[in-house]
Amino acid sequence: MNYIKSEFYRGSHSRGIYCLTAILAILSFLLNAVLSWFGRMDGISFRYDTTSFSYSNLVANPMFFCVMGAVIGIFLYEGNRKYGNLKNTIAFGIPRTKVFAGECIVATVLAIFSLIIVISVYIISAAIFLEHTGPVNLMDLLTEIPAVFFIAVASLISGIVCIEAFEKASTGIIIWVTIWFIIPKIFFYLGLRFDMIRSIAMWMPDNFFGANGMSVNMSQSITAWGTAEGMAKCLMSGIIGTVVFSLVGVILLRKREL
Repeated sequence: MNYIKSEFYRGSHSRGIYCLTAILAILSFLLNAVLSWFGRMDGISFRYDTTSFSYSNLVANPMFFCVMGAVIGIFLYEGNRKYGNLKNTIAFGIPRTKVFAGECIVATVLAIFSLIIVISVYIISAAIFLEHTGPVNLMDLLTEIPAVFFIAVASLISGIVCIEAFEKASTGIIIWVTIWFIIPKIFFYLGLRFDMIRSIAMWMPDNFFGANGMSVNMSQSITAWGTAEGMAKCLMSGIIGTVVFSLVGVILLRKREL
């Protein structure tokens, strides 16, 4: 418990998480401000100065939340091995499993903090600057957040596992990309030939977000989480991923040399 408190203190006093959050919030604000400005400059010929188009940038790309989850996890703990932080912590008698659990908990809480601020800026600036028209509405975005939450947590945990398990952060990032994007694509194409593999492939987020009839554009908004069955699949996939990557992390980091 003391270790987690110390990690919270370290994380909350790190400029990095605040800078990252500020950059994302500013970019969110500027995106909506620029859309509004273009709309005023071009008038009726510019069709994208709407809340629908702005929200669709996130609603149509749920894997963005997963990427950002991993970015925050990697961002916070990328220097652990390089600067000897992990070695020093374990030298004080704290078990590796507790260290790993503490890192995951702290990174998740800080990611939620960042998410709340950035999404708030995004929604408020869109509501102020843009026309409230189009098929994609605020509810689509708000329901997306719980739908992808556990998937993003699984992504964050896997990001921490990857950078802790390999000597170089670049290797860990490549492995993370392979796990979340390349392997699902391989399973998807193999699933076109083998039904059993297809069943497995369609539980992988990058596949079921892209191939479940999801269609978010200027004319319609059909999301993967728009039905009870779809929402349940999103939640279950995320929970399973969180458990699996947590167990993998515990096993790998127990054996990993410092």
